[in-house]
Amino acid sequence: MKNMLRVLSLALLLALAFSASALAADNGLTISYSGPATLTHGQTAQILSTKIRTPGDGTIVYTLTDTAKKTVVYTETKTGVTAGQTIKWIVPYYDKDMTVKKPIRQLQASFKLDGKTYTYSLYYTYSNKDGGTVTVEKGTWYPDNTACSFGPAFRDVRPGLTDQWYLFTPIDLTRQGRQTFEYVASNLYLIGEVYVDVYGDTVRVTYHNFYEDQGGNTETLTEFFTFFHDLKSVTNVNPETMGDPGYRFGQSISIEGDLDGDTNVLLFVRNRVTYRDYVTNSRKLTRFWPNLKERKDLRDQMLAMMDR
Repeated sequence: MKNMLRVLSLALLLALAFSASALAADNGLTISYSGPATLTHGQTAQILSTKIRTPGDGTIVYTLTDTAKKTVVYTETKTGVTAGQTIKWIVPYYDKDMTVKKPIRQLQASFKLDGKTYTYSLYYTYSNKDGGTVTVEKGTWYPDNTACSFGPAFRDVRPGLTDQWYLFTPIDLTRQGRQTFEYVASNLYLIGEVYVDVYGDTVRVTYHNFYEDQGGNTETLTEFFTFFHDLKSVTNVNPETMGDPGYRFGQSISIEGDLDGDTNVLLFVRNRVTYRDYVTNSRKLTRFWPNLKERKDLRDQMLAMMDR
């Protein structure tokens, strides 16, 4: 009987703990976006809205911040908010200190509820560098970042070579046809694919940005790729100083004539790109998680095949 009571007590405690956890998990705030919006001086738009699942103290503090200038653009507080109530928030025209060459300004909306902060990224695109008409859209811009084809990172296998997260791709050029690799920007997002096509003695390297023919927002600033024979021959991976002009994407490269017949090489792609996480207004880029099992397994296979 005592044992049964202990079991029942334990079950009751577990049920109560689960109920408390469910309530805690259910408390929160949902942010919705209904943009984009185009504004001129003095105009505002209500393109952000929130809904809370449980009221808590019923107070939401909204702040819109210029992330580069670290200045507050707009702030507002709503009290007496009830569960399930939709609140619309103002996004104002803003053009302070417009001195950037490319007229894009990143802002972050934050909503504080019961001590927890929920954020949403917006960016303003101006009609000229001094301001003018502004279009407000969702997403985060990553200006002048680097992009590489998937593979091991030089800093992991050759410590001291670079402090950048530059990736390289071991390639077996005896494989005829196309090999496709993920195209990774900032070590954060998958922005496209890199292709290695081998036909007889000829190899060509090309790449594709996702949605570039559907209004995609990835801009390539500079291009660079080269081949290394092995890891020990790599002494510099900074294209600006390594003294290697590299090859042109789409160029026909002779394995025998240009690569000395080496069919086990390291491909190093390092482009510079400007992109945003929402590649279009309705499509977000996929995050790059380097430690997923399938990617770790693929890196291990690449490391096993390459010349050291």
